[in-house]
Amino acid sequence: MDFEKIKAKFFSESKENGINQQCIGKDNNKDENKNGNKSKGKMYNLLILFFIGVALLFMGNFFKQNSQGEIMGDKNSSDITATVQEENKEEITEATMETSNYKEKVQGELISILEKIDGVGRVEAMIYFESGEEQVPALNINDSKSNTTEKDTVGGERSINQENGGSTVVMSNEGSKTEPLIVKTYNPKITGICVVAEGASDKITELRVRQAVTNLFDLEEEKVQVYPMKN
Repeated sequence: MDFEKIKAKFFSESKENGINQQCIGKDNNKDENKNGNKSKGKMYNLLILFFIGVALLFMGNFFKQNSQGEIMGDKNSSDITATVQEENKEEITEATMETSNYKEKVQGELISILEKIDGVGRVEAMIYFESGEEQVPALNINDSKSNTTEKDTVGGERSINQENGGSTVVMSNEGSKTEPLIVKTYNPKITGICVVAEGASDKITELRVRQAVTNLFDLEEEKVQVYPMKN
């Protein structure tokens, strides 16, 4: 047996085995690196998704709070507007009722007094008003005057007079309401009266009724109409 050939063959096989092991080791390292990179990529993607989810949740809560705030603001504004409108409506209704009551009172008093005139008999009357009652508020008047004399460079003088005037309505507090302080109230102005009386077919009785009405309400004769009542 050739010892040198056996020795050479042995070293050759050992060298090949070493090379193969090195190749296998390199392949294993490559696989491990690939697996590590894949794991890092998955973690990175998960982190991105997590932060996106947190951002979306935060934005959703933010817009929800803003929406609720706007709704509450609109509701409060609507409540205030409704309260003001209700108060104005109550004031208008109260003023209308007062005017209506005044008209009925005056009309009733006129009928009552005319029926007491001799020969007039039963009476119906209608009174025409120009508008509702007029209220005059108290005013805080602020008037000021100033006189200024100016001299120019050549010895001349110029006098300046200034007058400033203004007024504000005096307000009064009644509980939770603030209203103008009313110092005078004018009743609705009467523009015409129509009277229908049983005895008005008699000219003297008609004249008495007309004179009574014109004197009571300080009206011109053409604004007072008197007619006989139908039997």
